[in-house]
Amino acid sequence: MSELEPLPNREARVVWRGREYRITGDGKGLQRRYFLIRLHPDDPDLEGAVVYDEDLGSRGIPIDPSDLDAWYSSRWRFTWRGKEFVATHRSEDEVVGQLAGADYNWAKANGLTLWDRDWAVGQFPLSEVEDFHEERRDLLAEWKKKRDQAELKRERNQ
Repeated sequence: MSELEPLPNREARVVWRGREYRITGDGKGLQRRYFLIRLHPDDPDLEGAVVYDEDLGSRGIPIDPSDLDAWYSSRWRFTWRGKEFVATHRSEDEVVGQLAGADYNWAKANGLTLWDRDWAVGQFPLSEVEDFHEERRDLLAEWKKKRDQAELKRERNQ
């Protein structure tokens, strides 16, 4: 059995110059500043990184989202015994997931760990899982749409 690794559910990722990074921001709306963050601690320091959070000492590269190749968040899903799950961890041969939706009686009857009536989790061999897939939300397209709407509104007000 291999070691389970967490899946990057809902974590924002970007592709910049052909490499994948995490991204964070400060501020709100289109005035928000964004920073690329190393994805793995063993990655080399990013050239041009600045401290963006003095309290934490967090460093990143200031980036304009229009320079990104991609920007997305993802959620991993699968089906087990006809029910949909959100995958949280995965190894070469197993996946851990939380039942999507509340079905206490079904979860109990199928041996899932019940944390409360609305939260049931299990660990499953990949051989028993169907339709294991990633669903991506295109955050770059959403950002561009907001930017274009703001520019159009600004032009109308001039």
